[in-house]
Amino acid sequence: MASIRYRSRGKHKLWQFEIRDENGKTLVSQSGFSTKKEAQITGTPLLQEILQGSTFNKDMTLPQLYQKWFDLKIKHSKLSPETIDHYLYYKKLLEKHFSKQSISTIKTSDYQLALNEIGKNIGRDMLGRLNSVVKKIILFAQQDKLMLDNFAQGAELFSKKESKSIESKFIHSEEDYEKLVSTVKSQFDYNKSVVPYVIYFLLKTGMRYAELVALTWKEIKFSEGVIYTYRRYNTKKHLFVPPKNKTSIRFIPINDEGINILKQLQSEQEHFNQSLGINNTHNLIFQHYGLSDSVPHSATTNKAVKKILSELNIPIITNYGCRHTYGSILLHRGVPIDIVAKIMGHKDRRELIETYGHLLDEAISQEFHEVKKIL
Repeated sequence: MASIRYRSRGKHKLWQFEIRDENGKTLVSQSGFSTKKEAQITGTPLLQEILQGSTFNKDMTLPQLYQKWFDLKIKHSKLSPETIDHYLYYKKLLEKHFSKQSISTIKTSDYQLALNEIGKNIGRDMLGRLNSVVKKIILFAQQDKLMLDNFAQGAELFSKKESKSIESKFIHSEEDYEKLVSTVKSQFDYNKSVVPYVIYFLLKTGMRYAELVALTWKEIKFSEGVIYTYRRYNTKKHLFVPPKNKTSIRFIPINDEGINILKQLQSEQEHFNQSLGINNTHNLIFQHYGLSDSVPHSATTNKAVKKILSELNIPIITNYGCRHTYGSILLHRGVPIDIVAKIMGHKDRRELIETYGHLLDEAISQEFHEVKKIL
């Protein structure tokens, strides 16, 4: 019979619960609760569900099995809303192919055929993540004493939707970068739109879109010339969400031009809000009286970026491409990779190395040349 235990661990004495079967194998565990009561509120219902035998059985369909696993392992976790949405999307993909077939009858060939079909519409990376989740579900069901073949083991990933190469995701030419920045600045007119300001600061800070539109005026340290970011704003659900990771909480330098633009923006924003009797409830920097959700949606800004680049005859990038471009510009101008990683909120330098390897190769070659001269 399954049982549950609670304990507090770590430097901050946070509580966790762990549900184990009669053989001592862990079925569900979760940590990070401030009090034992919080852990019990989440853990007790899960234990009851397992004791009532309402977890897995061989007559379930794969989407039903997925839902049970989701309810036990994902739903009550502290994952971000965006990540949870990704898990729900994976379930929808499986529903198109496995809604009528019980999991006990799924053969490796059935699963491979479904993956091939799914791969016609999604990229290889997402297909790999989907397959990885399915393998986790099967393993979890097996640990719950369900006799089930691992039909996902050894599956091949075939996708007809080619992912954009890293090289095509950002602007490589400094001339094109400066041309884009100049054009965006020429479109500054708060009376019409706040979007050009958003694009400008995407290009000048390297911030993630959700980080940028979450900024309030109190996060701008005018005298120090830095921006502080510690959260994101979900423009689909209209709410603030936690940062992507701990390293996303950071200070970002901004030059005098950027500071002056922010001061001008703040002045114009206050003027229009006051004259129209509008209250900037959250004190948002990129709030605009003409927007239903106060700040522009990512799709709106993407469309604006695409239009400007098309007119300038520069290869199209997205909002996230502005972030990539910022990183490439810093590296190209000789800013050390560890500093760039810190400014952009990366956990370490690995992602930068993968993304901007060609730029780093040039820098490394130059460093090797200098070493040779010294020796």
